[in-house]
Amino acid sequence: MKPNAPKTHPLKRVIKSFHYALRGIWELFLYTPNARIHLLCAIAVVILAAILGVSKVEWLILVLTIFLVFSMEAMNSALEKLADRVSLEYSPLIRDAKDLAAGAVLLVAIGAVIVGLIIFIPYLF
Repeated sequence: MKPNAPKTHPLKRVIKSFHYALRGIWELFLYTPNARIHLLCAIAVVILAAILGVSKVEWLILVLTIFLVFSMEAMNSALEKLADRVSLEYSPLIRDAKDLAAGAVLLVAIGAVIVGLIIFIPYLF
């Protein structure tokens, strides 16, 4: 906080923080097609897990995995927006940064598929 800025109540700061975070989540799903694909996959996973009656531990693993994918997609989107703000001109460094972030999302998504297979295959066969 700036030295001469008026002090706000801590609860107001927390509420503002939540407001900004929720706005970011809204933006993620509204403007990021891949996030919507992840959301559809997550809904399918939740429905399948409910139908199959997975254990509590398996639910915890699935929920954590789903939110890890969403979080990584959000970080990738944030990095892309920031990189585009820095420069719209071609830059190999910006290209590499965007590719690395996209690669991180892909790695987490592959890991999520593996987690899903490990959990669901015994129930299906």
